[in-house]
Amino acid sequence: MSNNTPNTGEFCWNELKTTDPNKAKAFYSELFGWQVNEMNMGEMTYTMFLQNDKELCGMVEMPKDASMPPHWMSYIMVDDINTMAEKAEQLGAKIISPIQQVGEMGKLVLLEDPTGASISLWEKL
Repeated sequence: MSNNTPNTGEFCWNELKTTDPNKAKAFYSELFGWQVNEMNMGEMTYTMFLQNDKELCGMVEMPKDASMPPHWMSYIMVDDINTMAEKAEQLGAKIISPIQQVGEMGKLVLLEDPTGASISLWEKL
C-alpha cells in the first residue's frame, strides 16, 4: 500500500491478479517504464510496481485454474472493516472472501456489489 493514506471512502490501491506474472511484469515495465520490486512474503511473492521510486500498484499471482480471469482489483479505504462489510451486506453486497489480515499492514475484504462488480475494502492498521 502507498505511504499516502487516503481518506475513508477513497480509492487507496490497485492490484493486478494474474496467472502470468512474468508476462505482466514485462508488459507494464515496457509500456509505462514501471520498475519492479519483488517481495518474498513466505508463501507467495508480492510484486510492487514503482515509477520514480513511488509505489503505484501491486501484483499477485493467482492459480491457473482460478474461477476468475486475470483482472485489476481496486481497494477503498475504510476506518472499520467489520462495520463496513456488515453494512455492505445489508445493502445487498455478497462477501466473496472474508475479512483477512495482511501482515501488519491492514485488513481486507473482497465483496461483490449489488450490480455484480467486485471491489475490496481496506483498513490500514
